[in-house]
Amino acid sequence: MNFKVGEIYRDRGGVEYKFLMYVPSAHESTQLLFMGLTHGSVHTRYTDGTVDRGAKTPDDILPPEKKTIKLYQALHRTDDGTRYYSDYLYETCPEDAVRLITEWPPVIVEVDE
Repeated sequence: MNFKVGEIYRDRGGVEYKFLMYVPSAHESTQLLFMGLTHGSVHTRYTDGTVDRGAKTPDDILPPEKKTIKLYQALHRTDDGTRYYSDYLYETCPEDAVRLITEWPPVIVEVDE
């Protein structure tokens, strides 16, 4: 389950819902409880946010999509001209660095949008 209590989600039609709670002891199709923000009505879904396991419907509430980002080490230069590699990983080159080290494979991280 990728939903967080209190967060706002949209269905395939763009309607917004607030996630209220997860009820594992409920019937399988009513384990997730959402409140529609338009009218304040309560809506139930399967744990993946769908209304019907067999088909995609406009009423399916979509969990946040994950995206991947590539992170690299950066090459820095000290005041005396020596170079060192950072202990941190960066998506873009920091201002105090010479460049990102892209010759080595990046660390690929999956994050929520």
